Amino acid sequence: MLAVATYTDPRPTSLAIEREKALKNKHLQLIRTLQDSGFEVLDINKELGKYEILEKGGNFGIDSMEESIKAASIASSKGASGVIFGLWHWTESNLITAFVREANMPILLYADDDPAWAGSTCITSVGASLWESAVNEYALRHSRLKGDTEKVKSWARAVEAVKKLSRSKIVLFGSPYTLGMEHLMDDIPRIKRLIGDFLMLDQYLIIKNAENIEDDIVESFYSWLISKTNVEFDGKMLTPESLKRQIRLYLATKRLINENIVGVSIKCQPELSEVYGTTACFIPAFLPFPLDGEGEKPVIPATCEGDIKGTISSSVLYLLSGKPPLFGDIKYVDDNIVIIANCGASSLYYAKLSEDPEENLRATTLRGQCQGKSGAALGYRTPPATFTIARLIRRGGRYYLLYFLGEGVEIGEDIENKLLWGKQWPHTAIKNPLNKELFITVMGANHLSAVPGDYREEIKFIARLWGIKAVNLNDRIDVKTFLEEL
Repeated sequence: MLAVATYTDPRPTSLAIEREKALKNKHLQLIRTLQDSGFEVLDINKELGKYEILEKGGNFGIDSMEESIKAASIASSKGASGVIFGLWHWTESNLITAFVREANMPILLYADDDPAWAGSTCITSVGASLWESAVNEYALRHSRLKGDTEKVKSWARAVEAVKKLSRSKIVLFGSPYTLGMEHLMDDIPRIKRLIGDFLMLDQYLIIKNAENIEDDIVESFYSWLISKTNVEFDGKMLTPESLKRQIRLYLATKRLINENIVGVSIKCQPELSEVYGTTACFIPAFLPFPLDGEGEKPVIPATCEGDIKGTISSSVLYLLSGKPPLFGDIKYVDDNIVIIANCGASSLYYAKLSEDPEENLRATTLRGQCQGKSGAALGYRTPPATFTIARLIRRGGRYYLLYFLGEGVEIGEDIENKLLWGKQWPHTAIKNPLNKELFITVMGANHLSAVPGDYREEIKFIARLWGIKAVNLNDRIDVKTFLEEL
């Protein structure tokens, strides 16, 4: 929920009635624009009774210190994710400062492009005062926009995502780091300023619960899977028995997750893939997918190898877009393309990018894995689309949010014929926003997350809200600056 609060000039001036009516109309128009895009809006001026006050000849905008502090209390008590200040005309800056001090939440200073009123004067005055007073982190990292409601919506999506993350949990089944990859680790107490909590659970819980899944449930899921996808048994890696073991691992994991989980990562290697003897590929395939053998289900971002920052990256993209996020390895890079291919499975949504789950399933082929002792890889080739790709990284203890807009590339025979290792995995190809040398040099992980659509503005706002630097790989100056900080 977003709060909208419009302020006004406390001084008695000319054109006061015309001004207040204009402020009311602009306030309502902004609220309707947000509501039409699906946002829940808390009308602070309505809560303060300002509509009735205007009818009696008073000001519609908030115009006193007492009102501003009360407005902040309302926004806080009702759980607003952030507040948009309607600064359509002049107000006294310290009224906003009082609100921000009282209600410690993300803030956006906004006015339209109407030259009839002094919105530009107000935004610059209030913004400068917030920087000067620095009453909290949000005062320092506030955002300012003028006449661009699409960017207002981007800010709103970012704020809602940040609030959700701060109140949710990520589950890590099996502690990192996997295969000696130190970048999959993190400072858990420190990163809790971004994420509500982390649940560190042993993979034995999955194995033990898998043993207790009823046989008829597994058989039903197995029959459903055989009928909906393409399964190529090989009598060695992929057999009916190993497939049912994978189903059990997935169903056990699904039953260990509650509704307040915003992301899951499975370590898998080597405890499940080698010791238990079956890869856990159904977890990253079906958790971030709206359908499985038991029916419709919530989408939950899922990653492999206990990748903490990768899980956060996937969760961010899901909360911004509402789409199942893709997660995978940077398998190949040249000057033209980047191929993302996870080691056995990614969200099955990317098999066709269809809103009909069964169409995605029909484009999925299960073949024997090329690693581990047994199990299926769930393979497909993602059709071309426009994707937002993102990755939270840490360098020298400092966090960065890498991102870029990627144009999908058809995986034709010219690419397909060159694949060997992991050919049965899911593959997604995108145009390289840089060249191979720069891309590899700037990358702070071997994993990337992606969703269809353009969410670059939202990513920039999230980085600002978190107090970290966003690095746009579509912008070579951004990349150069990042690399020169070394």
